[in-house]
Amino acid sequence: MELTLGPVLFDWPREEVLGFYSEISKTDVDRVYVGEVVCSKRLGLSHGDIGGIIRLLLDSGKEVALSTLAVISNDDELQTARKLFEFQVPIEANDMSAFNMADAREREIYAGPHITSYNAPTVEFLKSIGVKRVVFPVELSRDSIRHCIEKTGILAEVFAHGRAPLAFSWRCYTSRAFGLSKTECRHHCLRYPDGMELKTIDNGPLFSINGTSILGAATHTLVEYVEDLKETGVAALRISPQYRDTARIVEVFRARLNGTLGPAEGLRELKAITKGEFTNGWYLGGAGKDYLNAAGKVLGGNFL
Repeated sequence: MELTLGPVLFDWPREEVLGFYSEISKTDVDRVYVGEVVCSKRLGLSHGDIGGIIRLLLDSGKEVALSTLAVISNDDELQTARKLFEFQVPIEANDMSAFNMADAREREIYAGPHITSYNAPTVEFLKSIGVKRVVFPVELSRDSIRHCIEKTGILAEVFAHGRAPLAFSWRCYTSRAFGLSKTECRHHCLRYPDGMELKTIDNGPLFSINGTSILGAATHTLVEYVEDLKETGVAALRISPQYRDTARIVEVFRARLNGTLGPAEGLRELKAITKGEFTNGWYLGGAGKDYLNAAGKVLGGNFL
């Protein structure tokens, strides 16, 4: 089973992004996704920076793919996506328009987690246009994932750890929180490297606001279900980067994949690393806000 690292979903300073990928190049992860998924205004990395990151990762023995924006709504965003195709590495399409930019039969293109690949007919359609790998949406259950794999034979990747991406908007939630519109962006996202916490009226965590996207307040993790994911037919597990300790999270999942760390031990290690509550409810067919055991009993969790 392959261990992958998804694209950075948050707005970090250029120097910190470059330092992050330097650190990741030394970790035992098989494939790394690079690119801006949330907002084209965040492109602090130059075209040359992206090329340098690709070379660094390839030289360290990693496979590399480039992730597109999840919402492509204007010419500037289309141009941002088109420029990714200049690099000779696979593309992870997170908006269907990306499939129109190159023939997937001639260029290796994956369907990212923001393509709504919820059922076997959708996966069959994606296969018909040349897609070889699908990263299933985080809210899909184990039974649905198994059904899609059995019916289509697709190479399946699953979001296994990180703040769960829930929704995207054309408008910017972070700018709105400061009384501004998206066009008046002053890069307030930089203040919140793991997203801006949104609480309930009872002061409980509800969501994490991240520019034009909303993520769960808690961390979605399937660290206890690595063996189950293998049995289901999943080919790759994705870790979504967080601001601190991503390399340590990679170590925990690698130990789980190697069998040198058990389910309970893996969860305990992650609790020592990751701030806040965990959730896994969607994978087990329950509410996404919950953390369930294999029997479906709620053990904990939090609002998404």
